[in-house]
Amino acid sequence: MSISTYISHSEQETRQFASDFAKKLKGGEKICLVGPLGAGKTTFVRGFVEAFNYSSADVQSPTFTLVREYGSSPKIHHVDLYRLNKEEDIFEAGIYEILTGNDLVILEWADNLKQYYPHPSVRVEMDHRGESQREIRIIS
Repeated sequence: MSISTYISHSEQETRQFASDFAKKLKGGEKICLVGPLGAGKTTFVRGFVEAFNYSSADVQSPTFTLVREYGSSPKIHHVDLYRLNKEEDIFEAGIYEILTGNDLVILEWADNLKQYYPHPSVRVEMDHRGESQREIRIIS
């Protein structure tokens, strides 16, 4: 297991870090984002999609839609598990198929259904470190 830590001092730094991180991926990874409200998870996703030249203006937390898709090559599935906490939710919403597919997947609130963490996956932990600072830990 490898752990790296980064301290971001602004939304722009978080986006740049996420973009740089995404550019290192090989394809098909499942990214499990965890952290409290306001930790910057959706900001991270904005930077992530920018790495593939997709518009970050379209990135919104899919809390009520559960899944948003960006681009086509590669396709990125942005999944929000905030409102899900039962096994049948994963299957009824079609998320299980997304998790077992070959596309890039970013799961916000991934800890809500730990037993369904896709393997292999990369865990990205985000937390507040003051008013504008965020700590980002990449665990792979």
